[in-house]
Amino acid sequence: MDFVECPPGGFAMGSIAPSGFYGIADGGELGRNRDEVLHSVILSKPFYIGKFPVTQKQYESIMGTNPSCFKGESNPVDCVSWNEARAFLVKINAKYQNDLPKGYKFDLPTESQWEYACRAGTITALNNGTDLTSEMYCNNLDEVAWYYRNSGNKTHPVGQKKPNAWGIYDMHGNVWEWCYDMYDKYPNPLMTVTDPIGFCNILKRVLRGGSWENLASMCRSACRNSNAPDYGFNSTGFRLAMVSKVR
Repeated sequence: MDFVECPPGGFAMGSIAPSGFYGIADGGELGRNRDEVLHSVILSKPFYIGKFPVTQKQYESIMGTNPSCFKGESNPVDCVSWNEARAFLVKINAKYQNDLPKGYKFDLPTESQWEYACRAGTITALNNGTDLTSEMYCNNLDEVAWYYRNSGNKTHPVGQKKPNAWGIYDMHGNVWEWCYDMYDKYPNPLMTVTDPIGFCNILKRVLRGGSWENLASMCRSACRNSNAPDYGFNSTGFRLAMVSKVR
């Protein structure tokens, strides 16, 4: 697996509301949902994130099985629940614990780590520095994502679309990616939070990025989704991170 180092830093997490924020008086981000309250986040520790989602070949090499609906060893693994992703993490940490950087472990990225890595310094709806032209189909999204318009109703091998500025692929579309957090409301927009982790809703875990079956609005950098931790469907997968053992 290839990983990309993400340095500590701050960013604006969420999306611009229709009423305007940070002095921007416009219609807000196209396709925005109410749970995307724009707020300031500081990530105090460096972390590493997978250059690609976990593929079927990688998953099977650890778990011995391939649950995916859309078969292909270079395609992202799909039909994986949050609980199954956690079981994968237990095994891969046990197998490679002596090969990891000191003080690090494999884990799912937190929701804030995921969006920080996805954006790679951008403040636009998409991580290629562009915004949506339509909530349904968008040429700006075509170059970085497999989604409803161009996927042919299936997943595709990872790394075929353009990466973001940090060299990370497939963070828009292909499969939804599980994050570590429970789904939670964002804080007050006037607050700055450091290394946030959602703990509110024990019945739901966060999913990010959109998938092969979603419209453009669901594949934005700020778009949030969630589901039960035992839920696995042909649009859900995950991406590994290497993070500090102390959350």
